[in-house]
This record gives sequence, C-alpha cells and structure tokens, in this order.
Amino acid sequence: MEDSWQLVPTKNINQMLRLRTDINEDNLDGKFKNLLVVKHKYHVADDIMFPDPSCLAFFTAFEQNHLVNFEQNGELKLLGVDIFEGTMKFFIYCDDAQKTVYDCISFLKSNPLFKCEFEIILNDNGNSIKKLKA
Repeated sequence: MEDSWQLVPTKNINQMLRLRTDINEDNLDGKFKNLLVVKHKYHVADDIMFPDPSCLAFFTAFEQNHLVNFEQNGELKLLGVDIFEGTMKFFIYCDDAQKTVYDCISFLKSNPLFKCEFEIILNDNGNSIKKLKA
C-alpha cells in the first residue's frame, strides 16, 4: 500500500499532505460516503512545525497496523493524512461513522499522551479530499 500514496505540493512549507493515488474519490463505493476526520493536536518539535518522533511513531502504527486491518476487511478507506502547524488529520471514509470512531478509539486509548478529536461529515462522498487537492 506504500506505493499508493503521494506527497502533494502545498503552498505552505510547514505542511505535509499525503493522499492516496489508487482510489479516486469520485469513484468511492456508496458504502464509503461518510467522512471521519481523526484530529490530533501535537506539540511542535522543531522550526518547521512537525511532530516529534514519538508522536510520528504512534500515529504511523495507528495508520499502518490498525487502520490497514479495517481497510482490508472492507470497513473503511483512509484517503489522506494532513500534517500542518500543530495538527495531524486522518481522512477516513466509511459507512458507519460511529463504529469507525469506536474502532479508532480501541487503538488510540493505548497511549493517553496522544488525545484525539473526531469530526464526522455525513454524505461527504469524497468532497473534502477534492478540496485538499485544489
């Protein structure tokens, strides 16, 4: 799945935006119409405003070990990760947003240092990812 991600150029040097290239948001199965945004406000570790290594390691495990399993089971699609000036956001498309929140919490509660907020946008149908690409 690593080959299916691309760093997207942005207008801000302090932003790292990664988007999926193997899934077109216009062709998302109707099953993945709702958007869950998992947000973590991190302590800025350096002058370019990126998270410290322990934060990156925790959320890399969240993405690569936890979310990938749910994606392989056909329960969600992770389409984007945005790291920008103190906030990390995961853009997850799903059918049952409440279940997806609980599934995320089951991993995220393993380390209370990394608190997260959740935003649910019903019937987003890929629109938020399109805006990120613009």
